[in-house]
Amino acid sequence: MSEEKKEDVQLAADQKVKVFKKYIDDNKIQGFAFQDLKNEVHAGIFQSHLPIQGQNLPFMIILDDSVYTMIQIQVVSALVSKDRKDAVCTYLNTMNEQYRMLKYHADEQGNIFLSCCIPSGTDQFDPTLVIAILNQMQGHLNAVYPAMMEKLWAK
Repeated sequence: MSEEKKEDVQLAADQKVKVFKKYIDDNKIQGFAFQDLKNEVHAGIFQSHLPIQGQNLPFMIILDDSVYTMIQIQVVSALVSKDRKDAVCTYLNTMNEQYRMLKYHADEQGNIFLSCCIPSGTDQFDPTLVIAILNQMQGHLNAVYPAMMEKLWAK
């Protein structure tokens, strides 16, 4: 990639980060930690926790040089054993079919994540929409979390 192209890519990520920082400052939204990954992957990550049914679930908002913004919430940590992974993934796929905008997945370490990918190139990036969708994800998890945890803990 040419130096000029690399600079344009970085500027796109920087612009989203700048707009998001201004939005959370202007709206006095606190609790975010910022990690700048521009030297590695041209991205900025805002991290915090969501209160869900008495738990504080970690989440991150990834702002990068792509035409997307990603919100990812870690629903459970190291809970899904290898012998239960197929059953858990079947359950998560059922959830994915019900809530098409949101996607659940389990990784190799037994964590479960809830993700939402928002189309938002530099010109279309809207921090109000990002926070609104994060709030919708929080409402969704508050509604399904007890039943989900019961299902995940079942033998």
